Amino acid sequence: MSQPLKVTIEDWDGDGAIRIPDAALQELGVDVGDSVFLIEEYVANTRCLILSKTPKIPDRMDELTEAWDKASPR
Repeated sequence: MSQPLKVTIEDWDGDGAIRIPDAALQELGVDVGDSVFLIEEYVANTRCLILSKTPKIPDRMDELTEAWDKASPR
């Protein structure tokens, strides 16, 4: 998805609920009945909610140090 997707929070038996369009599910590689994680993260200084197939978003620093570890001779 290259464009942000705006969804409306709806009432579902007294709880808030959102409908996730099929295109967004396909982009994540999930389908109805699958589980995803709702993660609170900050992008710069903006609080964001992220849907993820994993319980933790890798820290960018983790990616950099992993690359260094692979590149360093043992």
